[in-house]
Amino acid sequence: MRSRRWLAALTAATLVTAFVAVSPARAAEPNAADRLEVYVGTVTPAQLDELRQAGVDAGEATVGADGANTKVETVLSKREADRLADQGVKLAVKKIRGKAASQVLREQAAAGWEAFRPYNAPGGIRDEIVATAARYPKLTEVVNYGRSTQGKQLTAVRVTKNAKNVRDGSRPATLYVGAQHAREWITVEMTRRLLHYVLDNYGKDPVITNLVDKTELWFVPVVNPDGYDHTFTPDNRLWRKNLRDNDGDGQITSVDGVDLNRNFGYKWGYDNEGSSPQITSDTYRGPAPDSEPETKGLHSLYSKIRPEFFINYHSAAQLLLYGVGWQVSTPAPDDVISIAMAGDDDHPAVPGYDPDISAELYTTNGDADSGLSARWGGLGFTPEMSTCTAASNSVPDDEWLAEDCVSDFIFPDDEGLIQAEFEKNIPFAIATGRSALDPDDPISVVGRTTADFVIDSFDLSYGTKQPVAVTARRALKDVKLNYKINGGRARTEGVREWRGGERYGHEGKDYYAELRGTVSGAKKGDSVEVWFTGRKSGKGTVASDHFTYTVSQDIGGDVLVLAAEDVTGLSPVQAGNTTAKYADEMVASLTAAGRSSDVYDFDVRGRKAPHPLGVLSHYKAVVWETGDDIIPRSQGQVGGTAAKSALDTELAVRDYVNEGGKIFITGKYAMYAQGINGSYYYEPDFPSQPECASPSDPPCLPLFNDFQQYYLGAYAYIDGSGSDDEGNPQPLSGSKGRFTGFTGTLNAPGSALNQDHTASFLATSSVLPEADFPWFGPSSAPVGWVRPGAPPFDPYEGDYYAFSGRGDEAFKRLSRTVDLAGASSGELRFQTSYDIETNWDFLFVEAREVGTENWTTLVDANGKTGDDPGDSCIANSPGRLHPQLNHYVTYQGADQPCLASGTTGSWHAATGSSGGWKEWVTDLTPYAGKQVELSITYMTDWGTEGLGVFVDDVRVTRDGQPLASTGFETDLGGFTVPGPPPGSGPNVTDWTRTQLGFEEGAVIATRDSLYSGFGFEGLAPTERNDLVKRAMRHLLG
Repeated sequence: MRSRRWLAALTAATLVTAFVAVSPARAAEPNAADRLEVYVGTVTPAQLDELRQAGVDAGEATVGADGANTKVETVLSKREADRLADQGVKLAVKKIRGKAASQVLREQAAAGWEAFRPYNAPGGIRDEIVATAARYPKLTEVVNYGRSTQGKQLTAVRVTKNAKNVRDGSRPATLYVGAQHAREWITVEMTRRLLHYVLDNYGKDPVITNLVDKTELWFVPVVNPDGYDHTFTPDNRLWRKNLRDNDGDGQITSVDGVDLNRNFGYKWGYDNEGSSPQITSDTYRGPAPDSEPETKGLHSLYSKIRPEFFINYHSAAQLLLYGVGWQVSTPAPDDVISIAMAGDDDHPAVPGYDPDISAELYTTNGDADSGLSARWGGLGFTPEMSTCTAASNSVPDDEWLAEDCVSDFIFPDDEGLIQAEFEKNIPFAIATGRSALDPDDPISVVGRTTADFVIDSFDLSYGTKQPVAVTARRALKDVKLNYKINGGRARTEGVREWRGGERYGHEGKDYYAELRGTVSGAKKGDSVEVWFTGRKSGKGTVASDHFTYTVSQDIGGDVLVLAAEDVTGLSPVQAGNTTAKYADEMVASLTAAGRSSDVYDFDVRGRKAPHPLGVLSHYKAVVWETGDDIIPRSQGQVGGTAAKSALDTELAVRDYVNEGGKIFITGKYAMYAQGINGSYYYEPDFPSQPECASPSDPPCLPLFNDFQQYYLGAYAYIDGSGSDDEGNPQPLSGSKGRFTGFTGTLNAPGSALNQDHTASFLATSSVLPEADFPWFGPSSAPVGWVRPGAPPFDPYEGDYYAFSGRGDEAFKRLSRTVDLAGASSGELRFQTSYDIETNWDFLFVEAREVGTENWTTLVDANGKTGDDPGDSCIANSPGRLHPQLNHYVTYQGADQPCLASGTTGSWHAATGSSGGWKEWVTDLTPYAGKQVELSITYMTDWGTEGLGVFVDDVRVTRDGQPLASTGFETDLGGFTVPGPPPGSGPNVTDWTRTQLGFEEGAVIATRDSLYSGFGFEGLAPTERNDLVKRAMRHLLG
């Protein structure tokens, strides 16, 4: 089941300007490009990453294995599907008995729905819950807690004994909500039916009666009434968001709406994976945190009742999620409660669902569960209810067949199946409400209990003075650390609550807390037994489990060499080796740098990751070197898999850095498995289960690049980019900070002669600017590869160039007038490096005779331009984003390609990637004898974009003689930036003269880390010592 969850919403890092509508927008009938459709296909890991970048929400993709590839089903507009096809991800419209999914939906809507109803229509959901409350006046209260974007009442029903005479929130409360996402109709029925179930069984069922007498149950069947009602209109059944009019055009189209489960203030916009800044994305987070009326309304309601528990029903993936959602693999103290209530894979609280931490695989930021609980307290759960496939297969002989499912989002319109889905959710829903009376000792439908203590054990320590940690129930009194050294007398020390680190450790601690104490008095080689005790009301003294560790003999340095060379692994096989081959070289270089050091040898230590407290916490800095290892892989594993230790080591280092540690990671394939992002799989339950033996084995999960992007400052891993065409590594050169003046040659005499692979990295700050994402801090590339010519993102010559900047819906012109009066020929030449969205965004040279409107675009003589107007011409017409294009192309209808000629000129433009710096040559001879206005133009559409356009070394000649030239070293060299032409919106960014648009290099640096795309051992000793000395100065001063 886990495999359904891992399409993360990784989108381009582009800021989007959204306009607030001053009055409700009308729903426009979708045109062919806007209409939502269901698409299916089988994709490679690389194509799966393209899907994530397209903003596909993880909960929206039904994912199954097909060998090393993945089967997907997702909801897209035609323009989004066309965009993905241009990027090599070709998905097909899902067909149901030969008909497109959207056609089947139209037929279903025309026939009418049996079990599902709108919210605001007469006799709809709101009317029903109000009428239901009126039938139970002693038990219910109708509470209107705000209005929607379009002014509809946001309505909750409160259920408790003597409801109208008891102040809201005065009893322990649980809040149940549905339809935060509009199309998830089954969640409305879940919440509505639960309301009826509780009321109908009051006085009949003693459990329900006691529940209503002693607690408050709050029901909001529809959080998003505008969007929900919109799904009952033609061609909008698959709509997800609310109905904010993002572009202010007075109508609702595919560019509108905010994902209400990405709009809450806590961690809002933390990155562009867990939510999107693009208005077109289904995970668009909105223009500001808590911007939406529906979000404000839930805050108002939640703050008034302060529930102990919150269940936010979604569909469809059969999951039961809890805990931290904004960062992967981040447990929290209160997970002790959540795990007891939700169960595990073998014993889930809802049959057929998969319980997990929310961000085990994909992230969400600005979500409701985190946003409400972080601000107001309480614990949240997100049940992702059953898919259409699962529901259709649940009754073997009924009329519903899985092959007839239009989308797994669309639960069958069948009373029996809806009721069955509801009934299997009842036990968990009721148990959650009952647990509000004593949240840290909850009711568990799977028979679990919550432990008083959960120890953080380890068996090896690298310090005589050792911090130890336990997750403990807050209700315990007088918690103490107890320990024995070599079986001697028991010693007791106090503990303190850990308040969290630089990034995480601050949430999910209402009922449990992480407490820490320090073991003192141990010596090298000693054995230490540790446990914790506390006093529990009515129970007296309670104790944790015990664990024992041994203090290592070889300790005392201030830098740790984490030698994770995997010489006993399989990728590659390093026959005859049992210990790290290059650790001694790093120790020698550290000694030369004036640093003492110790070694943690991964292979010697049983192929286990070092514990963050037991080992890493004792050092000012850690050097993690990987030697000749390509992928950490254990015996018996195959291609496409990785050992669980790959993730364990990463998470241990992340914990260390979170608490102020400094890290230097080096190796020719260091973190390659993560950098390739989603291509290598591990077994999450190792060692209780064997290591992953097949990428298609459903328990196996993929490794992702989050740690590299958000902690190491390496937003993109560029495989092999430091090598020449023959695979030989390029020279190294330092240019910033402590690395200024550093030079290095890999595979030089005296080195390990092992550097047959390289990488470079794109700095995270180049994509997620520090001004907008300050929590990631600055990242830079202080050491680069010395390649022939200029690096693709550096100036071609000198220190400056012109950079287009990035921004959607832009028409950016770099313009000048050229006087060819009296001339017989002319020419424009410039160097350009570009990375722009293929077939949707374009680079071209515009020209017109001064004083006329005879605009056209000009051919590049070196072949970079083509005459295909691409897909944006079709998708953005009529109502073109950029009317200027009418001069060059002609729109022929939604299903026809645009003509490459317009009212005055023709179309010649470049798209995609230039592959580095290339010369552009344009003949100006047709304008001989005239004055011609030229513009080097970068045009973008409304969605995904690349890194942009760079221009340098511009030269204009007249009759073969120089007329003008500029390298932008002192100014724009006679060029101007006039802004967009009439009809286009304002550019968020525009052409600027700058020194560096994007940083890319062989070493990426943050304040706390260094990460190299080569192995230190590949340098000769003098250069190696120089590199390590500079690295330590950067990290430690």
